[in-house]
Amino acid sequence: MSSQCPLILKNCRFVLMLLLVWGGLPRPVSAVTAEGIGAGELLFRTAGQEGDTTTRHQKASRALHLKSSAEFRINGLIAHVTLEQTFRNDSDEWREGVYVLPMHELAAVNEMEMRIGERIIRAQIKEKLAARKIYQAANAAGKKAALVEQSRPNMFQQAVANIAPGESIVIRLSYVQPVDYDSGTFSFRFPMTITPRYMPGTTINGEAAAEVDLSAVKLSPNTMGWALATAQVPDSPLISPPMSRSRHGEVINPISLSVSLDPGLPLMEVSSDYHDISVKKEADRYAIGIVGGVVSMDRDFVLNWRPVVGSEPRAAVFRESIAGSDYLLLMVLPPDEMENRQGAHVSMARDIVFVIDTSGSMQGSSIDQAKSSLQRAMKGLRPQDRFNIVEFNSHWSRLFDSLQSVDPYYLKMADNWISALVAGGGTEMHPALKIAIDTQDTESPNLKQIVFITDGAVGNERGLFDLIHQQLGDIRLFPVGIGSAPNSFFMRQAAKFGAGSFTHIGSLQEVGERMDQLFEKIDSPLVTDLNINWSVKAESYPQKLPTLYRGEPLVIAAKAEALGDEIHISGITAALPWSQSVSLSGTTSQPGVGTLWARKKIESLEDQRVREGESDELKSAMTAVALQHRLVSRYTSLVAVEELISRLPEDPSKPTAVPNAVAHGQSTQTATYPRTSTSGSLSFLIGLFALVLLVSVNVLKRTRVI
Repeated sequence: MSSQCPLILKNCRFVLMLLLVWGGLPRPVSAVTAEGIGAGELLFRTAGQEGDTTTRHQKASRALHLKSSAEFRINGLIAHVTLEQTFRNDSDEWREGVYVLPMHELAAVNEMEMRIGERIIRAQIKEKLAARKIYQAANAAGKKAALVEQSRPNMFQQAVANIAPGESIVIRLSYVQPVDYDSGTFSFRFPMTITPRYMPGTTINGEAAAEVDLSAVKLSPNTMGWALATAQVPDSPLISPPMSRSRHGEVINPISLSVSLDPGLPLMEVSSDYHDISVKKEADRYAIGIVGGVVSMDRDFVLNWRPVVGSEPRAAVFRESIAGSDYLLLMVLPPDEMENRQGAHVSMARDIVFVIDTSGSMQGSSIDQAKSSLQRAMKGLRPQDRFNIVEFNSHWSRLFDSLQSVDPYYLKMADNWISALVAGGGTEMHPALKIAIDTQDTESPNLKQIVFITDGAVGNERGLFDLIHQQLGDIRLFPVGIGSAPNSFFMRQAAKFGAGSFTHIGSLQEVGERMDQLFEKIDSPLVTDLNINWSVKAESYPQKLPTLYRGEPLVIAAKAEALGDEIHISGITAALPWSQSVSLSGTTSQPGVGTLWARKKIESLEDQRVREGESDELKSAMTAVALQHRLVSRYTSLVAVEELISRLPEDPSKPTAVPNAVAHGQSTQTATYPRTSTSGSLSFLIGLFALVLLVSVNVLKRTRVI
């Protein structure tokens, strides 16, 4: 035995050496996974002593149940949405329900009602902190109250206070949303769940907490999500809800959907990408429902309608007059083809860097869709192009050190490399995007493009927008959103800042069609240098008109004292200067146009905030627009309070998180975040000593046998 002591001492010294190194390393990354979590199992972040934050997995019967119904009234380019969500308390205790509500990134939420039996309480729009104080005071006083806040443009938080045992409270939200049009197809998307976000950055605790204003992200101590606040994502507790997985065909967060569609032109087809629908034509409208009546809120609902060939719109105008001002929503479709003066199709050589997300949130069908999309993209390359591929999760790697020609040898290497990719780890997107930008050849005359394939499951969107705005230069960015619940806010904004376009692929069956459409777009821009002559003073958004690609329309929201009878639009195509006049006379009034204009103005101010940073002027401007038009925004919220006291002080109320459904097709929902140094170091220390002890015991056993 004595001969083995030096080995044991060597092992101990190894442990001490690693611990010393550990003290200088970054915080470890931990993963919270919903694998195996079913309905009735919630994830809570609990707080002990000050600075002590841990995550725990609680198995219990579901205290709060959520069921929903949504009605969509679609007229032309405008959708009016009414969403009713019922919070039912099946426990024997008073409850406060908190639910992270996925939302379309362009939705303008402007009405909320709380219904308790026959009683209806309408919400008021308030500045965010004022609304939160009203809600918290009502909650403490035992009054029923509801609060709707925006955490991200596509992620809201609903809180409902003082739900009695056995009671149901209904929250009714109303909002306006624009309809999309691309490549001859209209579409409407209604998000129903989220993909858990990755929260990079060191955790905020101790002295670091003083550097970030956590008052801006707190709702109540026990309603936060699974993620700890980090320096890069200080509001991560609000955007990391618990998730529930369906078992044995169970419907998670059931919802019924109904659509009344007035397209304004004859249709060839009405379809849904991910749900079975029934379609019944009634005069000029279509009544659309879900086959079976009720579905789980585990994937986005997407409705498409395609006009009869020859009846596709070249322009559409919707108008609304409010308090002496005219509001206008305008869609204009430029020419379809790009030809040079000799009539030949224009195709410039391209330098394309493909970036593929292989993080943990891509596990399941998402990674298959991403790999298939990338392999399809390889087939779209032309002999004059050059390419490279970057993949990332917790780290990044690159196929080649520099751009390579489209040669069979390099294409075969790429195909083998793609086939070997697997999903796992964190979503460190920033360094991957940075290396993709650096991979481009600044001296090359070729079109410079980045195709970014991801589900966008990140919480630090702002830092990524800063990178795109500051370093992308003349490189064009084309995000490809993967999965049944992608972060489309990030993708749409990244495309806008990167002068590209956004493509969504939700199933393997869509890969070929969607990637072929994308490559038609990235061949070269269709219309640049767009300009609008309003003939009168008008405030229009977006202020900087985008570059348009094939099949994409120009969509503008405008406000003026008195719009004229005609506007003139001009731009540059690959062939020659293009212009078009659009008549405004005879347009019918359409409710919601003014609301969408206000939403567009707030979006423009948010873009300015990314470019210029925070300022009191921008905050005041956004707040003023949101209050005037009753919109939930970064700085405003809807709050409803019933003055009747329902709960007595001696009856405590428990905050309870209502889970989102795990997104369809994701075999493992993984969300990673940095832990505090205390818990991470302790786990690491225990693991090391256990390993050393095991080795030492085995050594002693072998010694006795000898």
